[in-house]
Amino acid sequence: MDRLSLVKIVTPDPEAVDHFLREVVDLPEGWPIGGFSAADSTPPSPPSPARDANGNFSLPAIHGFRGDSDQGGLITGSPKSRQFQILKGDHAHIWAVAIGTRDLEAAHERCVKHGYPCTKPTLIPWGDAGIRYFYAEVAGIVFEVMRAEDSAEEKE
Repeated sequence: MDRLSLVKIVTPDPEAVDHFLREVVDLPEGWPIGGFSAADSTPPSPPSPARDANGNFSLPAIHGFRGDSDQGGLITGSPKSRQFQILKGDHAHIWAVAIGTRDLEAAHERCVKHGYPCTKPTLIPWGDAGIRYFYAEVAGIVFEVMRAEDSAEEKE
């Protein structure tokens, strides 16, 4: 079966990304590659380029970094798994890594607890339903943590 196998990330602080993926979005622990040692990785996590001129990590700043032309684009893949969102824009780049979760609220609480800059959970309409999501900044990388909802109505 054809499938997305890996998302490959480069950052000065790989431990921060590993920690976020394991402790916030509950991915299982993996293993070091290429002789990596935690002792070799001590730089502070850099900010992502998705900050505004004042250094704020916010929805408007993230949407500015996204850099699409507001002309739409394509979704390639299955609504059940493995999708690519391909937007039209002036320059090519990957602007976020999206991760689905069943317990978005707990993931957001863990994100805040661990001190990762993040936006508040937000619901947007998607077809007859909605997507609830938040963005987090980890070691210079923007992650979107999301959950599909049965309806686009706000839930208390």
